[in-house]
Amino acid sequence: MTRAPAFDGLLVGTFRMHRRGGFGFPQYELLDHGTRVAALGRDSSLNIMLGRGRRVLLANGVEWRIKGVSSGPYIVPVIRSRDGTVARSGPLTGRRIYGIVGADFANTVFPLNRAGVMQSQHWGIRERELDVGRIDQSAGSLEAHQPIHIATVLLAFALIEHGIPGEAKLRPIGDG
Repeated sequence: MTRAPAFDGLLVGTFRMHRRGGFGFPQYELLDHGTRVAALGRDSSLNIMLGRGRRVLLANGVEWRIKGVSSGPYIVPVIRSRDGTVARSGPLTGRRIYGIVGADFANTVFPLNRAGVMQSQHWGIRERELDVGRIDQSAGSLEAHQPIHIATVLLAFALIEHGIPGEAKLRPIGDG
């Protein structure tokens, strides 16, 4: 009997966030061509930012929570495991531009298009100056051109959906 290779936490390829619905866990799954990479609990701003957090169960059995913690004047989503913080996020220079950092990765999530007052449906993920992936919010899909840590992907989906409370006060540098 062959065993699946150990999951190193890096994603490359096409992935889809699938809503299962119903009651209980999981309500969402991050899928790689039909294979579950992560199972996620209920998606709710109140649950993530102020409650117990959103449960995440990775395919290798590791359990995380996406929770809100205070960071200066903001409540920002972080991913926590039994061993401590896996990744943390925060606002960058302007509205809807986010930084996500972990012990061995750092990424930026930003809108690729803005149509007037409409919310962006397409988001980019960068590692330094290199574009490593794109998220299509309406389709719930991720296209990872380069390896992206799964914590970045999970926080990116949370940030795109819920934002950071109070970030509307942020203005890009030079917007006097």
